[in-house]
Amino acid sequence: MPEGVVGSWGPDVARYADRVLGLRLDRHQRIVLNRALAYREDGRLAHRLYLYSTGRQNGKTVTVRSLIGWALTAAHLPEWRTIIGVAHDKSQARIPYRYVRTDLGALAKQYGRSELALTAYLGIRSNLYGIPRTYNIGSRDERNALRGESIDLAPFDEVRTQIDMETYAALGPTMLARPEPLGFATSTAGNDRSVLLRLWYDRGLRIVDGVEAMADFGMTWYASSERYPPDDPRSWREAHPAFAEGRLEERAIRALAMEFGGFDTQAWRTEGLNLWADAVDTWLPSGVWLRQTAENAPPRPARVVLGVDTTPSWRRVSVAVAWPTDDGAFVGMAGDDDSLRPRADGTAASSVAPSDLIDLLDRLRGPWTPAAVAVSGASAAFPHVEAWAEANEIQLVKLGGRELRSASELFRTELIGGRLLHANDALLTEQVRAARPSQPVESGDWYLSVKESAGEVDAIRAAAWASWAAIAPAEADLPPQIF
Repeated sequence: MPEGVVGSWGPDVARYADRVLGLRLDRHQRIVLNRALAYREDGRLAHRLYLYSTGRQNGKTVTVRSLIGWALTAAHLPEWRTIIGVAHDKSQARIPYRYVRTDLGALAKQYGRSELALTAYLGIRSNLYGIPRTYNIGSRDERNALRGESIDLAPFDEVRTQIDMETYAALGPTMLARPEPLGFATSTAGNDRSVLLRLWYDRGLRIVDGVEAMADFGMTWYASSERYPPDDPRSWREAHPAFAEGRLEERAIRALAMEFGGFDTQAWRTEGLNLWADAVDTWLPSGVWLRQTAENAPPRPARVVLGVDTTPSWRRVSVAVAWPTDDGAFVGMAGDDDSLRPRADGTAASSVAPSDLIDLLDRLRGPWTPAAVAVSGASAAFPHVEAWAEANEIQLVKLGGRELRSASELFRTELIGGRLLHANDALLTEQVRAARPSQPVESGDWYLSVKESAGEVDAIRAAAWASWAAIAPAEADLPPQIF
């Protein structure tokens, strides 16, 4: 929590839910409200924006409707007068609105319309305890209307659907002049297009890591740590606090997974494990990469294989190394040359020269003594690797279109099958998250694509080429090893 927090309105909301809605909020819902509604010694809210995320069916809507209902009926609350529920479209924004309207039905019967007026489409108006308050909805389609408001409380539903900054660009300025504004954002995890959610999520991570100071932004995000497979209940507990607390049953979680096509789907990753879809995407199931990490490299046999790939701009060249083991194979990074990395003389270049690639391979030849080097025939590095292999009497494995597909598929299946271990390497881990298939893996006709990927993939492609040459030497046309 930020410094100076002395209390919270959260318990008041929980009491409202208990008294008016007949609902005892889950522990995680109370924790979120306690944090989001924390206030300082001067009584002002500590947060201007709070992001709350869990897997599906954990009660985010209940939390929001409790917050709005309390804000419309409480005798003591922050300086809130105007509440606008925001979502991607009006139908989504109307979901909590309908709940709140129903929730307040019994109270409305006790008072006249001058004190509490409920309408289906014209907003909810409250003047209880002499405090005038209104609640209405806004959406992407009504951005211009939002600009004319002065908003105190903005419940922002399913932020992941915001594929641009336009809605928030209209909403944010409406809260600047208010004394205690709060944007209360809820969502499950998003994908590459969820630009607003990604912006806030990354800010939360920077605060957690100590890179950015905590100010008026807060976040509570429940997600799988990926320590366990996606079908493991321990992974569900991390993303579903309501399951951990006993309100959701295991059969309900399994049924939810089946709605999304099973445990290895992108939909289950986002909706069930609350993980970003672009973190591994469709080519590798959730948790597999982390599971196959080897802290220490297994014993190395006499024959090892190198794999080479470059970024299209030659900003970096990567060389992976792989060798067979008793249970399968092992792959790691042998080395790389990054043009952004300062040279010995303190200078940096805009790209890696082919001669730098040759120098790198020369440096690696001694400690690794490779039997072969694998490289795509379509790579700009190919003629240089070919010349180096010939000069050093090392077998060249040239991957054409068929071999690229075979190597990519083998890399994936061996990882999933638990037969391929990889080094705990930051570059590989970063790039496995960015990697994308050229086509859906279900087609059986795909490869790790530079064009489709969400970032650089030279290292992970080099690892796939090396792994294929090590695991399937017959396909790679390697010479037999003579003992």
